Amino acid sequence: MKMRKPSLRLHKPSKQAVVTIDGKDHYLGPWGSRRAKIEYRRLIGEWNANGGMSGGAGRAVTVAELVLAYRKFAATYYAAPSREPAQIRLAMRPLVGMYGHTLARDFGPLALKAVRQTWIEAGLARKYINQRVGRIVRAWAWAVENELLPAGNWQALLAVKWLQAGRTTAKETPPVTPVSDAVFEATLAEIRSPQIRAMLRLMRLTGARSGEICIMRTGDIDRTGSPWQYRPQTHKTAHRGHERVIYIGPRAQAVLAEWLRADPTAFLFQPREAAAAVREATKVARRSDADRIRAARNRRAADARKRGGKAQNRRLPGERYTPGRLGHAVGRACERAEIEHWHPHQLRHAAATELRREIGIEAARVVLGHRSAVMTEVYAEVDRQKAAAAMTKLG
Repeated sequence: MKMRKPSLRLHKPSKQAVVTIDGKDHYLGPWGSRRAKIEYRRLIGEWNANGGMSGGAGRAVTVAELVLAYRKFAATYYAAPSREPAQIRLAMRPLVGMYGHTLARDFGPLALKAVRQTWIEAGLARKYINQRVGRIVRAWAWAVENELLPAGNWQALLAVKWLQAGRTTAKETPPVTPVSDAVFEATLAEIRSPQIRAMLRLMRLTGARSGEICIMRTGDIDRTGSPWQYRPQTHKTAHRGHERVIYIGPRAQAVLAEWLRADPTAFLFQPREAAAAVREATKVARRSDADRIRAARNRRAADARKRGGKAQNRRLPGERYTPGRLGHAVGRACERAEIEHWHPHQLRHAAATELRREIGIEAARVVLGHRSAVMTEVYAEVDRQKAAAAMTKLG
């Protein structure tokens, strides 16, 4: 998706500086003059701001061109560990497939609803579909902001109402609830990797997000007092100037102690070490058929890499985990344990509910890193047992 910056050239017949952007020549003044250099910087600045496209609401921009430019912008705007660029790519895929050659200014509400219908038919959840529609609308808003489209195009897409519960055939999903301790322990028993088990326990004890646990480093943990204080190098609201402090109590410290490293910049939990440990601990005789098939595929891939050829499975374990990998590990463990599938983010809900019950919602808000207690209430389930006991006595 990287685009080559248009170069400044000499137009020999007129002795002027010229730059070609999107097939259009811009004459900037006498070659080598200060005016030509200033005009070139201005045009390139606008070109960069527009994701590698020239401005002007009257320009005939196709949907595919707009999406390409917006994805280039999103790749730099949404910094890691944000997964928004990947979600934008998924949202734009059917859009480009159906309307890639259509002029962006001709893409209206009916076309947007047609794209949305493909997601409904594919069985995606209603809330997720609304999120994808929002990403497309934001792309058109960005195009208006950068003068690639007139404002009317974006405003027309805003007229498409979000899917409402009970008024659409789109699938409904149940609300996210805390995972019970019994289910949690049953899942851990089926996870072979000690790194993943430790990461999940830390999430349950601290209420941290999976992305924050994945990037833990010794140098980010202040162990001078009690509890320890972990400040992630980056986090969800860092772009808003918010500080994130994760408090690590005695039980979490006991889990974390064996993973601290001498190198303060090295990630504590590394997949390459986990893979080596699993290979060492798992004996061939105890492997399931699926394990043996997977091991044989990995051996074939390794042999192909040694020969310099292409292997179907070329992904090697990295230096840190990702939230997606944690989710896959939990899903596979749930299948082996024959229990209902749950997601690691439910551990944050479980921690929030316990914190609210034990220390109150305001203290729970600080521990979870929320700016408002309203958000904490979303994560922490109400203690209905207390309400039921009160009504038994008073009602």
